[in-house]
Amino acid sequence: MNNKIFPTNGIVVTDLKVIPEWIDYNNHMNVVYYVQAFETGFDFYKDLIGMDLAYIQSRNLSTVSLESHICYKKEADLNDVLRIETRVVEFDNKRAHIYQEMYREADLLATQETLSISFNTLTRKTQEFELEIIRGYTRLRDAQKAHAAQPEINKSIRKLSPAN
Repeated sequence: MNNKIFPTNGIVVTDLKVIPEWIDYNNHMNVVYYVQAFETGFDFYKDLIGMDLAYIQSRNLSTVSLESHICYKKEADLNDVLRIETRVVEFDNKRAHIYQEMYREADLLATQETLSISFNTLTRKTQEFELEIIRGYTRLRDAQKAHAAQPEINKSIRKLSPAN
């Protein structure tokens, strides 16, 4: 396991700022950069559990997303300072269910839920997580047990009502 300090509450926090290149023709942060901001949070949590770039390159093991769902709550604007909170919901020997929230101060701007899978970058196939990575997942998940489950977890796209 790496030498980074684990958060006592198990929630990995990443801060970033909305830059001019992220602003679209609607004068707010474009959808693609919500994904990028969440991915930055994903990278921080992976680094924390020991799956940093050196690990990925030396072991040829990483994760890839199988499914992702974002809920947009409020707009993010130029120069907003964003806080991404990343949590491990659950995992098994090959998969990880990750939940993230994006905040501007106390305002919840968006949530993302992702199912990722352990992935061998050479064979391009799934492979079980190594024990040191399982330990990192376990440590984060167990530290989060004191927190209530987030109401956004396991939501899907709302069905449209038939037009009258």
